[in-house]
Amino acid sequence: MPIPGLNQNGLLPRGVHDCTLDEIAGLFAGNPHRRRLFRNFVACLEQEIRPAFVHPIFVDGSFVTDKDEPEDVDIVLDLKEASDEQKFRGLMFMKEKQSRFSRTYNVHFLVNVDAPGFPDLSALFQYIGIKTARIKSLDPRHLKGILRVIQWASGQKR
Repeated sequence: MPIPGLNQNGLLPRGVHDCTLDEIAGLFAGNPHRRRLFRNFVACLEQEIRPAFVHPIFVDGSFVTDKDEPEDVDIVLDLKEASDEQKFRGLMFMKEKQSRFSRTYNVHFLVNVDAPGFPDLSALFQYIGIKTARIKSLDPRHLKGILRVIQWASGQKR
């Protein structure tokens, strides 16, 4: 099922929407700035994240809104179903790489783990938050959609 169109607030409809990288490019890489962000995001996936992890990725933030020039692409590596060893490895990977990913790829990188003391980021990111609420004149608890990448390259599904 393709990514649904943005609603009247310039946001994805509520829920988690499965998609491919091609679908993200088709809907969210419509100007030169967004195309550069998308290329950087894909390079980060292909060169850094995919060689280390095969788990799902959520895509969120202003990149998946109607904002003309988002600052970055927010992504969450979903390790909720991973082994404890993989979760630990993912958290260490995030700690080591997060700052460089931001500088090099304009990617804000987080890891979602199902463990005490860690919030479920895939649920948390479905709230628009204070910054977007101010811009869009909405309640910060207003729900929006996020994307889950299910296909990385031709024929490669997760």
